[in-house]
Amino acid sequence: MNSRVSRSKIAKTQEQHPSQSRQPTAPLPSRGVEDPYLLLAVAPPRRSPFSSAILAETLPADVKVSNLPEYDGTGDPQVHLDKFYAKIDWYDLSEAAYCKVFRTTFSKRALAWFNQLPAGTISSLKQLTQYFLHHFSMNKRVPKTVVFLFTMRQKENELLRDYMQRFVEAVHEVPHVNHELLASIIQQNLSLGRFKESIAGKPPSTMEDLLMRSQKYITIEESNISDTSLSIKRKGREEEREPKKEERNT
Repeated sequence: MNSRVSRSKIAKTQEQHPSQSRQPTAPLPSRGVEDPYLLLAVAPPRRSPFSSAILAETLPADVKVSNLPEYDGTGDPQVHLDKFYAKIDWYDLSEAAYCKVFRTTFSKRALAWFNQLPAGTISSLKQLTQYFLHHFSMNKRVPKTVVFLFTMRQKENELLRDYMQRFVEAVHEVPHVNHELLASIIQQNLSLGRFKESIAGKPPSTMEDLLMRSQKYITIEESNISDTSLSIKRKGREEEREPKKEERNT
């Protein structure tokens, strides 16, 4: 008996028993809920922390806001905000427009922070700046106190001009310094000399008075240095003119 089965017989058997002739198909693995925008290959709608009223606002065509400060999330947020206000004070824009302009100053970490804010939550510039200052408050520079000024002592061999410049810069970092206290600090911090004696005899009444009086002693000090330098050079030239002992003996 022929062991081979004809194709016609196989086909006839499949017609009589279709459920036995077909192997069950395994279901495809579920991929969860599909993103409709991904399936359609289109960009999702824009998501913004700004309210619809702010998003609808546009800058006047004749207004060009440029040279704005940039904030990357690492500096003092209050300093950045102050610089921003200094720039936009020249423009007469709506609050919604100012919100959009302020947003353009963000980069890197600051931009990432802004983009993760809940959609539609920012409705005013005041609200945006409050969120901004609060989030980056750890970067805020802490003002120095009067105690810092007591550490600004004149170094050994430090010129009075150099010291006064260093001391004045330190004073600018300390808000609201009492002039009487300032006179006491400068007297304590100065090295021994005529200027220190002058301050002790008559304390300066203001910072301007202190600087004017210091200029007199700076001029004297630099004049003395110049005279000393000339004297050394003159002495060196005289020594060069004198014949050496060996030459005299020969």
